[in-house]
Amino acid sequence: MFTFYSNMTSLNRLFSLLAALVICCTPAMAQQEDTSAATALKRAELFHSNYEFDRAEEYYGKALRLTSDSLMQLSITNSILQCRNGESLMQYIVRPTAVASMVTRTQDFYLYLQDLDNRSWIAVPNPFIQPSSGQRNPFYTAMYMPEGQHKVIFSAPDETGAWNLYTSTRKDSVTWSVPELLSQNILSGSNEIFPILSPDGRTLYFASDGLPGIGGYDLFYSRWNDETGDWDIPENLGFPYSSTGNDLIYLNSRDGQYTIIVSDRETAGTDSVKIYVTEYIATPVRTPLGKDESPLAIASFIRKTTPSPETPEASDTGTWTGNGLSAENDARMADYSKIMHKLRRLQAEHQEKLNKIEESRRIYATASQSDREFLAGIIREVEGEAMQIRRQMDEISEQVRQIEVKFLADGIIPIVQDDVPAQDKVLRDEDPGNSAREYIFSRNTMGKIPYIIVEQPEPEFDYTFRIMGRNEGQFVEDNTLPDGIVYQIQFMVLSNHASIRDIRGMSPVFVSRMKSGKYLHTVGLFSTYQEALSNLAKVRRNGFPDAMIIAFNNGSSIPVKTARTMENERVLSVSSSGGPVTYRVVLKGYGPALPESILSAIREATTKDLTKSGSGDETVFAVGPFQDRKDAEFLTGILEGLDIGNVSIESIKL
Repeated sequence: MFTFYSNMTSLNRLFSLLAALVICCTPAMAQQEDTSAATALKRAELFHSNYEFDRAEEYYGKALRLTSDSLMQLSITNSILQCRNGESLMQYIVRPTAVASMVTRTQDFYLYLQDLDNRSWIAVPNPFIQPSSGQRNPFYTAMYMPEGQHKVIFSAPDETGAWNLYTSTRKDSVTWSVPELLSQNILSGSNEIFPILSPDGRTLYFASDGLPGIGGYDLFYSRWNDETGDWDIPENLGFPYSSTGNDLIYLNSRDGQYTIIVSDRETAGTDSVKIYVTEYIATPVRTPLGKDESPLAIASFIRKTTPSPETPEASDTGTWTGNGLSAENDARMADYSKIMHKLRRLQAEHQEKLNKIEESRRIYATASQSDREFLAGIIREVEGEAMQIRRQMDEISEQVRQIEVKFLADGIIPIVQDDVPAQDKVLRDEDPGNSAREYIFSRNTMGKIPYIIVEQPEPEFDYTFRIMGRNEGQFVEDNTLPDGIVYQIQFMVLSNHASIRDIRGMSPVFVSRMKSGKYLHTVGLFSTYQEALSNLAKVRRNGFPDAMIIAFNNGSSIPVKTARTMENERVLSVSSSGGPVTYRVVLKGYGPALPESILSAIREATTKDLTKSGSGDETVFAVGPFQDRKDAEFLTGILEGLDIGNVSIESIKL
């Protein structure tokens, strides 16, 4: 099987090389083809899929300059950012290798994930997720919901069609609470799907095509923060877990031996995906991509069969074996294995304690007062035991990290040896069927959709301009206007507040008291003058021939002419070289996590994405992208007004 995959990878690389040569080495056709944005875009996509991000960005730039289609420009701009993310993520990588893999249908691949409980996947739609036909997701066709869960995390579409992560809590045997967004930190404005919790419940893995990635869906993780009581800002799992394809699921096996990744990176179309089972790496050590290494091979999780020129064939201390070990290193590897097995046993024990706490809390909810006092004592005792185990796990994890760094410095790939008695080890080595590295795929059974009632939220007020039935018009509950440039249609001024009948079925209608004591009645919230103008005739035909457009900036009335000038300034800034520029607000010097006060200020000031890169004291947080520098300056001004330092604005030339 390994030889087959190696040959396939070589063929793929050969075909990619031939395609690139055909593209780049036909000067007779180049001049004609370069005039086509579509041709440049196809070239860019080819290089992009092969991880040649610098070449891809070059052709994306050509396509951007050759097209006037605004939707295509937006798509190309996003692809350029993905290439830059790819260049960043490819600087330091890990190299997991597959011990097993299989190709299966997209519609039911999740049934082959043995480490997720049998009958735990329920079909979409269901009581939690009821998408309309236009909101169906090609990958997320089932929701993970094991029996006995007190709380679930799932993905569902919002009113715009974007799939977000939600959580709901069981209230009784059949009733579940109103689903709430899991976290503002995990909200990209695009799609987040397949949330998977780690066994200890403190790390969430999921796929997103809206957070900064390489292409398609990337894999991300977020850790639970006890101080903030929320999930931290997500981080990309990096290459090769994230690829230029659609990467859908990341999970670690319960026995601590494997990591499972589901992706369509090597399959054609959306009809099939591939499940990769790789060796689990406890503390991944990232190193630069070697000159002789193929990103396509690494993304396929293929083990390298020929030694690297940089890897010595022999050392002064002994002869290298197939896994990079010398005789004198066997003892080091044995010690490493003992520590790893101890860590895994502690992880299993810790999960048992968490399960016991969860079960005791469920019983506590329906127990009598005397039983509750008894259960409370048990819960406190087990929580203390769980905390002690957690501290031991943290200490051992640090030991593992230090050992792996030393191994890496010596050019050795650490492998956990079988934790079996000596008399059993020979049998296991001789019998491949008993190998600890063997992974056999089997198909689980789809679960039945349970009879449950999911509470529904109170409907939010619809601010979309509408003209309904004569007595169906609507006044807004809050007459406060949003910040920024807003246009409205003024349709009447009365001595008294109008009635429902007076507004002739229009919505949303705003009413404000003028200095003269009269009541100004306006309708609609329009972000552009053209949008307001297109609805003005409708209002006049509805019985208000004197209706006119008025404008506001941050809630204050301004002349329409001024508003239109300000509106025109909101377009993309143009650099001196003629290329479009976006901006981001950068915060440095705060370590691995921003204080909650800064997070709150950012959330209140903007809905733009908050991302972070780097680690430790070198962590950099960025908010954006902003198309208008004034928007970035607005956020910077708010942060500086709160005496928040180390804030700057960076331009991103596209």
